Amino acid sequence: METFPMSQFPRPIIVISKCLGFAACRYDAQMVESPFVESMKPFVEFIDVCPECEIGLGLPRKPIRIVLDGEKRLVQPATGRDLTDNMKDFAESYLEELDDFDGFILKSKSPSCGLGTTKAFSDDKAHKFMHSHENGFFADAVISGYSHLPIVDELGIADPLLRDHFLARIFALASFREAASLRTTQGLLDYHTRNKLLFMAYNQDLMRIMGDVVANGEGCKVDEVYEHYLPMLVELLSKPADSGSVVNAMMHAFGYFSRKLSARDKFLFLNKLQAYREDNSAIFELRKILISRAQEFELEYLCAQTFFSPYPPELSDSL
Repeated sequence: METFPMSQFPRPIIVISKCLGFAACRYDAQMVESPFVESMKPFVEFIDVCPECEIGLGLPRKPIRIVLDGEKRLVQPATGRDLTDNMKDFAESYLEELDDFDGFILKSKSPSCGLGTTKAFSDDKAHKFMHSHENGFFADAVISGYSHLPIVDELGIADPLLRDHFLARIFALASFREAASLRTTQGLLDYHTRNKLLFMAYNQDLMRIMGDVVANGEGCKVDEVYEHYLPMLVELLSKPADSGSVVNAMMHAFGYFSRKLSARDKFLFLNKLQAYREDNSAIFELRKILISRAQEFELEYLCAQTFFSPYPPELSDSL
């Protein structure tokens, strides 16, 4: 039984730092190779941007830095230019003009795009930095306006579990955006049904409340149902699933076919589940085991669940 063909996955729209495999636009006119970003290109629509080039800094360019001298400023020491207002104005106008998008991948350590990894200095002449956990100016605008969306840097997507969470979120949000574009009751019901185990793995209580919203016992208009549902979806996906909730969802799935398994197969599965409690990276193998059994026993409900393949398998294979 074939499950989760690529055509079933919508294409998330991701805003990304242009230097991450799209153009040689770093201050030294170099590009950062990102094999995983490259592997995402067939499945994701990227909107690439270099805030520093957009405010008129050339290639190559003199380095810029963040200065904390009573206020947070963006300066170019070699020229004495203060670029604070330029960058703030660009970030605000650029983000306001974007239409639909599902998340961000930004360049770490950058004075414009860094996510808590950028050096900050006491003044534009200092040789030593004060600390190295500042946000860049463009990243500040992203966090201020879009903290509800997935935001990661290339260091974050190098971690298999953080990357898994990021991918699950962007594809779940893109799928909701696709359903919301049709604005039908059946579309939302189908969306919630195929994501039920995934949502259970994140937050079972909130998943049930979302189910009540979909059931629409109060007879709200369909637009209102979607508007009530989205904030709960965003909240549910905002934090990585904890191991207890994931185990609960896996045991729920296991219950669909456990009686058909031999005592040995049950024992092996439960041992794998215990391994997951001790090492969360075991989740990738457990997903494969569960979907393999669902296919073997032709359990259509389980085979349709995004929990086992929350994003294209080709991306899972590259984890």
